[in-house]
Amino acid sequence: MLVRPATQADDDHIIDCLRKFAEEQPISKLKAEANQYNDHHVRKILDAIRQRGVILIAEIDSEITGLLMAVVNPDIWLPQIKIMNELVWWVHPEHRNSSAGLRLLKEYTKICEKKVKRKEIHTFTMTLLEDSPVTNIEKRGWSSIETNYVYGVK
Repeated sequence: MLVRPATQADDDHIIDCLRKFAEEQPISKLKAEANQYNDHHVRKILDAIRQRGVILIAEIDSEITGLLMAVVNPDIWLPQIKIMNELVWWVHPEHRNSSAGLRLLKEYTKICEKKVKRKEIHTFTMTLLEDSPVTNIEKRGWSSIETNYVYGVK
């Protein structure tokens, strides 16, 4: 298994993963419209993420098995504080018993730790969906700091 930075050549596969990710997440409106992505818009966003963050691909024999995306954002109240925020961490269901997810997390952590040491970011985050197959990242040095809620229709 290889974990590597994504390139523009991976965008078709990334968009496919994003659609599948949307179909599995808990907000029904996003599930219903997962196939309505504007291809041009999504590709522009992927280019921006590559410039301001990270897109990692896990692959086996050139087959993409998962991805992790994160972007650097300034704190809204203290804009000099930069935080790398995970946007998507997703592994194809047939590869969830492999090491793909863990390898993506480890590479993301390694990249962000280097950025913290170089003072490019202050810290970095991960978000786990309520029904995530990942159950305990605390043992890998992560701390839970908040819980997100959605109001109304899921």
